[in-house]
Amino acid sequence: MIINEIELFKGINFEVMEEIAGIASEEGYSKDTVMFERGTQADCLYILEQGTVNLVIKSGVSIVYNLKEPGEIFGWSSLVEPSTYTASAVCAEDTKVVKLQKSKLEKLFDLHPDVGLKVLRRLGGVFSKRLANVYQDLLSARCN
Repeated sequence: MIINEIELFKGINFEVMEEIAGIASEEGYSKDTVMFERGTQADCLYILEQGTVNLVIKSGVSIVYNLKEPGEIFGWSSLVEPSTYTASAVCAEDTKVVKLQKSKLEKLFDLHPDVGLKVLRRLGGVFSKRLANVYQDLLSARCN
C-alpha cells in the first residue's frame, strides 16, 4: 500500500504506521465517477495510487486541478474545519486510491497526538504547494 511511501506519513514509527494501514482501504473508481462534491461533508482523505483525478471548482467558470502522480493527497478538507470539500473530485480515467475515514484518523490522532500534529503540518505543506501552483497558473493566464 502506498501510504508507507508518501511524504505525509514519512518518519512515523512502525507501530503507528501499522495502525494507519489497518484503517486504510484501497478502492477503485471508473472514469467519470464523481468521488465527492464541492460543499458536501468531508469525511475521507484520499491518496492517489493510480489514474487521474480532477479537482473541479465551478463558479461561473471552472477551475480544474489535475492529480496524476501516485501519492498525491486530496480530500484534505476532512482533517480541517469546517470539514466540507472545497472542490469536487472527478475521475478523469479509471483510478485507484487509498481511502482513510476521518473518524478513524481522528481516533488514531487522539491516541498519538504527536503523529496527528506531524500529519497536519505536512498537510499544510501540501495545501501551500497546491495554492502556490494555482497562483502561478492565475498569473500565467493574466499575462497571456
